[in-house]
Amino acid sequence: MIGLLKDFALTAFIIMLTHWIYGVADSVSYEFIVDFISKNNTLIFSLSFIVSVILLLSSAMLETLGLYRITYGIGKILIRTCQFLMTFIAILNIFFYAALSSNLMHDNGYMLMLSLAIVLCSSVWAIRVIDFNYNSQNALGPTGTLVFMSILLVEVVWPYFNF
Repeated sequence: MIGLLKDFALTAFIIMLTHWIYGVADSVSYEFIVDFISKNNTLIFSLSFIVSVILLLSSAMLETLGLYRITYGIGKILIRTCQFLMTFIAILNIFFYAALSSNLMHDNGYMLMLSLAIVLCSSVWAIRVIDFNYNSQNALGPTGTLVFMSILLVEVVWPYFNF
């Protein structure tokens, strides 16, 4: 939960930095993000699949060799990175809908979230193979809830109340 608060604070800092301090327009930021996602759509999805397969195979292989600390470290780094990126995209989805009435999830945001969720779940699973006491609920729960609430807010609640 503390990691989610850190991610939220860093996301808010990045939004304030780009929007109010550097004066980048919301529409320019939105177009940059959408263009980046659409240009690298296949690369992002294929890399997420390759990284997750390599991580799971190396986790099983390195555990039998006794070199589990390597996979544990890589898994923890990937978990925190995916948690931050998922939080970042979820908050940006809310921000862009409030500012521009544009839904980031409709512009390949779902594909990006799916790719990040694949890497996050495989990282949690790889650590779970090594350490069966690892609490995967703490890694998946808060971030998944935030993403779900973001999608629910932008897709259902705000359009229903004409926000």
